[in-house]
Amino acid sequence: MVPRLVMSSFKGMSGKTLITLAVLYGLQKRGFKTAPFKAGPDYIDPTYHRAAAGVPSRNLDVVLMGEDGVLKRFAKYARGADVAIVEGVLGLYDSVDGVSELGSTAQLAKLLKAPVVLVLNGERINRTMRAIVRGLRHFDSEVQIPAVILTNVTERQREKLAKSLPEEGVEVIGAVPRSKAVEEAFRYRHLGLVPTDERGDVDTVLRVVESYVLPHIDIDRLVEIAKTAGELDVSPDAEASAGGSCRVGIVMDNAFTFYYPELIEEASRVGQPVFISALRDGSLPQLDALIIGGGFPEVFAEGLEKNKPFRKSVFNYVESGGFLYAECGGLMYLTSTIVIDRFEYQMVGAIDAVTVMLNKPVGKGYAWGVVTGETPIAPRGATVKGHEFHYSKLILREGVQLSIKLDRGVGVGGGWDGIVKKNMHAQYLHIHPYTYSVLRQLCRST
Repeated sequence: MVPRLVMSSFKGMSGKTLITLAVLYGLQKRGFKTAPFKAGPDYIDPTYHRAAAGVPSRNLDVVLMGEDGVLKRFAKYARGADVAIVEGVLGLYDSVDGVSELGSTAQLAKLLKAPVVLVLNGERINRTMRAIVRGLRHFDSEVQIPAVILTNVTERQREKLAKSLPEEGVEVIGAVPRSKAVEEAFRYRHLGLVPTDERGDVDTVLRVVESYVLPHIDIDRLVEIAKTAGELDVSPDAEASAGGSCRVGIVMDNAFTFYYPELIEEASRVGQPVFISALRDGSLPQLDALIIGGGFPEVFAEGLEKNKPFRKSVFNYVESGGFLYAECGGLMYLTSTIVIDRFEYQMVGAIDAVTVMLNKPVGKGYAWGVVTGETPIAPRGATVKGHEFHYSKLILREGVQLSIKLDRGVGVGGGWDGIVKKNMHAQYLHIHPYTYSVLRQLCRST
């Protein structure tokens, strides 16, 4: 099985994505074929993986995919690679319920029999880092932590930590100095880093990584550690059969970027994907089904409002019975207006509701429920599992048909999600194609 390792830390926003990106890019520059992965549900960090590795990054999520599903997906997408790099989620032991290990990076590392490299932010800390490392290494003896990479350190801090941390049984294989250029290149927004597709300056980001990060990481030693991963006895998932004539419109531009690569691949299997921009295109082409994924319509609200012909085209598509599936940002776009800091922007109006942006998350984390009403994406009684992360809420101005009764999650409110109108289904819930094929159901219905 391919050499592999997991990049983790003691908490989120500690530089995991920065170091994962640097490692992937460094390996690629040396001629290694890498297989990037991201723990848990995430659209944004994998865009950075893809930029550095040149191949799509795949999500590994025990909660949504089960242990067997994770192992089969890893075997499938790591096949043929020289090294697999898995970026963890949150802190090493952080989990869904905060009590068990379910959904934690530690659980994933044990499942993959992969060593863990800790990414540790060294700002304003020295000897206390020993206690952190000691605690992480001894909390679960089955989790193997042979090495650490320090970030955001001064030369004096690096010297102290490089001297003391090996006494805790870890090797310091990198120490990235504090850098204004790195801070500016990896700026955060309310849902995390800005997606690379939206930024348009990925080459600049990679140059920053190459100049300010890579020289301070021992890539050769990292590969040696990856080779210590245990053997896995697992067969990859079989390739799904191709064939179909469904023309699938996918709205993909700066406003709508949240798509798992599996959805694009599935659109090619069931027929033909047609990529559309809500910011630039004047109307929808001839389609059998339309997908509007998540993203940041609130950031591009002015541009979306200005493209009135396209908004009208989507409205007419819904009213004429066109098959449409929308998630989160797509749901927001289908409402009448989006209110941001008391400014109101006109949207499609297929759903008679106002989207209000707030300053803190409304729904965050895993969500799942049962289909109880008629909807084009699933039969009654089907269980749908996914995740939500939104800073908006809907104010519904008329009675709407809701199709999913949530057991966990916020949805559109009151324990419900899944607004249905004719052949349109829109929800806050994000569904990974591995857990449920919305697209195949839509194309069967057309």
